[in-house]
Amino acid sequence: MLRRSIKTPNLKMAVERTNRLNELVKRALSKIIQKEFLPEKYGWITLSRVIVSGDIQHARVFLTVMAGNEKATLEKLRIRQPHIRHLLASVVRLRYTPELIFEIDEDLKQALKVDKLIDNVAAETHQDDA
Repeated sequence: MLRRSIKTPNLKMAVERTNRLNELVKRALSKIIQKEFLPEKYGWITLSRVIVSGDIQHARVFLTVMAGNEKATLEKLRIRQPHIRHLLASVVRLRYTPELIFEIDEDLKQALKVDKLIDNVAAETHQDDA
């Protein structure tokens, strides 16, 4: 009887590799954006996370903009995406350089909103106790 050996991928190693790739692309893009987009003109752009697809064809780049116009900055990033992608390819060696999809990180806004609500409830509770 012939036995086949079925290899199962090690999920933990795959997740770690994906996390390292996400972080590598995030760090490289942060440096590129820091050089290409001056804070005086576009505000402070912070990359909160990058999610590279499994086939490395696309990367969703989540960002926040402080002291600047979010919509205008996001539009400028989208317009300059081919140039940023080219710069990324020169810095990070991958089989494919992913297409960059820039998005405003709504999670941070949501967290700030929840934090503000908690502060309001705490202030009301403190006033009721007094």
